[in-house]
Amino acid sequence: MRISVAIVGGLFVGLLAAAPAAFADDKARDNIVRAEAQIKALNAADAGAASANEYQTAQTRLNEARTAEDKNRDEESFWRSEEALLQANIVQEKIKLRGLERTVSEIETGIATLRRELNS
Repeated sequence: MRISVAIVGGLFVGLLAAAPAAFADDKARDNIVRAEAQIKALNAADAGAASANEYQTAQTRLNEARTAEDKNRDEESFWRSEEALLQANIVQEKIKLRGLERTVSEIETGIATLRRELNS
């Protein structure tokens, strides 16, 4: 009876020790999937025009995350996919900023036109 309790206890301790590794693996894989989706959702032409360096960095970090995952380096894979997500966020915000800058420019052009018409 004592031996079976010791065996069960040993198995339980082994499962607890392996759980963080399995959790880290799932977390890294989930991050890679999120980064892939976010990068694919970006319009490549807009991303290249608004922020080519960050867009390229996001793709590079995603590839590094996939490579690390293939080599079972879960922690590195997680961090590289986090970097890819952050770079993709930067690109997305720069695309929005570029759109806002175009809108401001159009409004300023419209105001200048109205002023000229009023003064003539």
